[in-house]
Amino acid sequence: MIRFENVVKSFGERTILKGISFSVREGEILFILGTSGTGKSVLLKNIVGLLRPTSGKIWIDGLEVSQLSEEDYFPVRKKCGMVFQHPALFDSMSVFENVAFGLRKHYRLSEDEISHKVRNCLNLVNLSGVEYKMPQAISYGMQKRVSLARTVAIDPRVLLFDEPTTGLDPVTTNAVNQLILDLSRKLKTTSVVVSHDMHCALDIADKIIVLDKGQIIDQGTPEELKNSKQPLVVDFLTEALNA
Repeated sequence: MIRFENVVKSFGERTILKGISFSVREGEILFILGTSGTGKSVLLKNIVGLLRPTSGKIWIDGLEVSQLSEEDYFPVRKKCGMVFQHPALFDSMSVFENVAFGLRKHYRLSEDEISHKVRNCLNLVNLSGVEYKMPQAISYGMQKRVSLARTVAIDPRVLLFDEPTTGLDPVTTNAVNQLILDLSRKLKTTSVVVSHDMHCALDIADKIIVLDKGQIIDQGTPEELKNSKQPLVVDFLTEALNA
């Protein structure tokens, strides 16, 4: 579903991604781990075309996208749903209208169809009965789940998560991780999760990539990474297993 081939991304003289190559199969959950400033979010933004690679190639669903015009990238973006670090809900809209926003923008649906879809998506993230509440009237963890419902409402084939559990308590963190796993399995979506949380990755990832200073220093299944000799990976594992 996604393939990077020797992707380099530079800003002026500063190179953030230094020849990244990896692939994600359809339906897989990939975690991209690394400390702050290693290029995790830059990598994610290259998938949806918010940034373009300086060199190298990116394939999404069989299409090479790195040289596409903005207009030609639009249908690619419709396949991708991005869940940002913060919920970024519209404060002036109810939960219902927030989830319906993408449906109204991208599809011509009746109000009955929109209502049915919104309620289904809220049920998927274990939220019902809050449709007509305003975002500021619900908890931060619930706002995160509304953001996720809004993203899945437009039926993306790829879900991209940028630090989805940042700022959440352990109980809500576990709930969000379970949601990522459930949605990937139920909706058959391909999920790419940028994180610094090895514990979460070991729980739900099919594959883990560890970035350091813009390069992949290790990758594999959770079981394979448990045997890694890379010092940074060992540090992540030690922290996760002692948490």
